[in-house]
Amino acid sequence: MELDQLKDIWQKESSQAKEDEQLKTLMNRRSNNPIARMKRNLLFELIAIIVLYGFTIAYYAYAFHGKMNEVSWFMVGIALCFFVYYFRKNKLLNQMECLSCQVKSNLQKQVNTLEKYVKFYLVAGTALVPLTIFFFSWLIYVKSPRLPQSVFYPSDAYPWWQTAIAWIAFVGIFTVLIYYLNKWYVKKLYGNHIQKLKELLTELNEG
Repeated sequence: MELDQLKDIWQKESSQAKEDEQLKTLMNRRSNNPIARMKRNLLFELIAIIVLYGFTIAYYAYAFHGKMNEVSWFMVGIALCFFVYYFRKNKLLNQMECLSCQVKSNLQKQVNTLEKYVKFYLVAGTALVPLTIFFFSWLIYVKSPRLPQSVFYPSDAYPWWQTAIAWIAFVGIFTVLIYYLNKWYVKKLYGNHIQKLKELLTELNEG
């Protein structure tokens, strides 16, 4: 009985070792493996955020004699959220790239987690559009009390509720357009590579 148990354990360990070796072989034979490309794209996004947001934050902090520094703080908040997202996602990708400590079951869980990160990124990026519009609308209203009268109420012929509906429709349509643009962008940077990882796992399961 003990001998049979030992044989069963040995066979399971051999099967797991074979799967792990197949995984490493498949990953190593891809010159541009999907994990490495996603890490590169994530780093590119980080650099873009630092450069573009850094310039915008510095500009609004000192322009207009500091009267628009709320914009700087708004951008700082968005940048901090992205940094948290970056470090968590980069940590996950580093774990997935460690072939010496990787097994197929772990990779499957990590791919599922990565998909959740990407979906959150898509939703958050889309939700940022109406949030930004409403923030700047509020800022204009507070900072320039005379300007909103001509912007939000262009004519006495239109009651306030018609103007409100027009603004809601504009924000809604613009948000939908940004959603599909973000969807294409996220798929190009991450979605296609996640699909390659899924195909790799399917190849392992069929092997």
